[in-house]
Amino acid sequence: MPDGAGGFTAEPEAVMTGATGLKIAADQLEDAGKELRDALAAQGECWGNDDSGKEFAKDYVPGSQGAVEAFGSLVEGLRALYQNVETAMTTITAAEDQAATTFTKGP
Repeated sequence: MPDGAGGFTAEPEAVMTGATGLKIAADQLEDAGKELRDALAAQGECWGNDDSGKEFAKDYVPGSQGAVEAFGSLVEGLRALYQNVETAMTTITAAEDQAATTFTKGP
């Protein structure tokens, strides 16, 4: 939240509690991506090898591969976002601790 000095405040514990949703979502998306990959693999090349099957495969194969890869990218992105939030909260906590120590000891 903005404060009067143009900065912000954060409650690291509350932020990290909320950020766990990112990890949960990443795990769920990873599971869903695996299920999708397995389901697509189980279907095999069911479209056949005739002209219409080959035409179908031109779009289907790259599209299905792209969908599986997209799940992986989403998982990586969510996990990286969680890591960035964790790093930011660790940095804020360390800065607050340092400031508290400095002000307690005095000059």
